[in-house]
Parts: sequence; C-alpha cells; structure tokens
Amino acid sequence: MSNDENKTVYKMVIIGESAVGKTCIFKKITSGVFNEKSISTIGIDRRTLTFKININDEEKDVDVQLWDTAGQERFRSITTTYYKSSQGLLLMYDITNKDSFDNLDSWFQSINESLGESNNYLVVLLGNKVDLVNNEPDKRQVATEDAEKICKEKGIYWGGECSAKDFTEEQLKEMFTKFTEEMYKKVGTNIVKGAIVKNDPKPKKSKC
Repeated sequence: MSNDENKTVYKMVIIGESAVGKTCIFKKITSGVFNEKSISTIGIDRRTLTFKININDEEKDVDVQLWDTAGQERFRSITTTYYKSSQGLLLMYDITNKDSFDNLDSWFQSINESLGESNNYLVVLLGNKVDLVNNEPDKRQVATEDAEKICKEKGIYWGGECSAKDFTEEQLKEMFTKFTEEMYKKVGTNIVKGAIVKNDPKPKKSKC
C-alpha cells in the first residue's frame, strides 16, 4: 500500500448562514487571500491541507479535506449531502449578526438528521468578524459567554472567535491545527477510502 493510501484523512465541512464568512475563512487559509467584494457561494469548493498535529508528544501529519458550502436556505438540501462521511463540521456564525447565531438550532438539527448523535465526528463552533468589534464594540450582537454556553449544552467544541480579515494565514492554520487535533482525539486514525483528493478543483468565484 502507498503512503497516500495509509495516510489519515479527515473531511471537514464549513457550514453556517450566508454571509457569516465561510468562504473568506476558506480562501484565507487555502490561498492567503481575503476579498471583501466577492459574490455569494454557489455550490461547493474543496481543498486539501496537511496539518502537523501533536498527540501524546508524537507528531503526525494529517490531511484535511476542507469543504466550503453555500449558506443560503435554497441550497441547504444540497449542503447537507456533503455532511456524510465527514469527521468534522465547522459551524460558523457572525458575532455582529444575532440572527446567524439564533439560527444555529436549525443547523444542529440538520447535522443530527444527517449524521445522528454519535462520536464519529466533531462539531466546532466558530464566531467570525471580530475585527468589526475591535474598534466599534457596540457592533457586537453575540456575547462570547452565550457561544460558550451553547457549546456546553450541545456538547460541541468551542473554536473561539476569529477574523478572516485580520487573522493571518498562519494564525488560521494554527487554529485549524487545533481543530484537527480535536478530531483526532475524538475519531482516532480514520482512513477515508476513496476520499484522498490528488488534484483539487480550481476555485470558483465565491463570497463569504
């Protein structure tokens, strides 16, 4: 068997309401680019990244297939089909948009309907657009404490708050390395048969 065939590969799907910053995060971590003037995501985009994680003082290389999805309601049924066989779901909301946080329950429901309540995947909750409240605190509509509380209630992993605009590519990679470590702790060594992407497709025009 080749090394590629033996490599641990995880599939992580980025989900959440439209305009919370999913594609901005995806583009920044995969290409280092932030574009405020891109158009709404239609369909799916995918890239494979390798993260070096540390488990019990041992370094491991893990490939993560990162999937960017559309957040509009009309695409929801399509998006949920990509949950299957995933080991990670990155559920994002906008800290300056309370509706994006209040609507999390519908996302939790779709996750449970698609994957069931099991220990075979990790759900990470991540707040975005912290840059907007750094200079104007009054723009914050979702308290950090409320996000931490819902994570405890739902038994999901609190990923913290970030900024696709202000965080560097390296900062985002450090954050995703931690997410990958948490997936490894929960899922273990999981070889996703037929899931290794040797040639990822070219990116589509898309937006947060």
